[in-house]
Amino acid sequence: MIATDRVDLAETRLSTRVLRSGSGTPVLLLHGSPDDADEWRRVMDLLGSDFACIAPDLPGLGASQEPPPSFDYSRTAIVAFLDELLASLEVDEPVVLVVHDIGGIFGIPWAAANLGRVRGVVITKTVVFENFQWFGVGKLWSRTDLLGRFAAIASMAQIGWLRGRIFRAGFKRISPELPDEDLDRITREFACDSKSKRSTLRLFRKMVPAGYFAGMDGMVRRLIPEVPVRVIWGHGDPYIPAGYAEAFPGAELEVIEHGGHWIPISSADRVAGAVRSILAIRRPSPI
Repeated sequence: MIATDRVDLAETRLSTRVLRSGSGTPVLLLHGSPDDADEWRRVMDLLGSDFACIAPDLPGLGASQEPPPSFDYSRTAIVAFLDELLASLEVDEPVVLVVHDIGGIFGIPWAAANLGRVRGVVITKTVVFENFQWFGVGKLWSRTDLLGRFAAIASMAQIGWLRGRIFRAGFKRISPELPDEDLDRITREFACDSKSKRSTLRLFRKMVPAGYFAGMDGMVRRLIPEVPVRVIWGHGDPYIPAGYAEAFPGAELEVIEHGGHWIPISSADRVAGAVRSILAIRRPSPI
């Protein structure tokens, strides 16, 4: 049974929706873009009541409020957001962190700064690579010059034309792994939601320019020997080439032939299985 909570974060100065289910070891699930916490529903259903699943809408996306100008999507702001979220939910034991897409941009810096609060990590199709070569739309949305900002805003406006029907048709072509109900949901909650589109532009303007991912490789390398890390990748992804699956040396890797980009949806059983496998590992007792 998945419940929906509303969490007010005074320091971050926004309110966001959190999906919760089960009890026991906490599992923090951070979604991608364009999407929201609903992308984790299948994984949460498969994990059942055995784990305390927590899936928030990230700032400005889904049913989250649009963050104030003081929230700049920097690493400092992102880590502070997750710290405040977990404190508000009274999560005080180590979590299994599960990330997808931009969820890794939020989760990996937080985990690297909080190793003692991490039980394990499951990484699915996320951008956490120094010198990552961004795809065309990402580059367009990140532009900050006057002409570029106008083009990016116009691009976002076009996404909503005809109640998102053009967006949905194009998205279906490049993401054939998505079922119709998820295409409809993403169209409704992103393509037709001005707040989510404005927040996405703010995020891309911050993270695409060179330098944002400086040190990220080191963060991943620090995590892998300290906690169990499972990587689930998929072929057929127009955003992140399959070759990046090899960028996690020492982590347990599974590559799904037709998984595509949306692994939490197309391969929810593999993600849930990875979470269970981490919980099956006994952590050494402190001496």
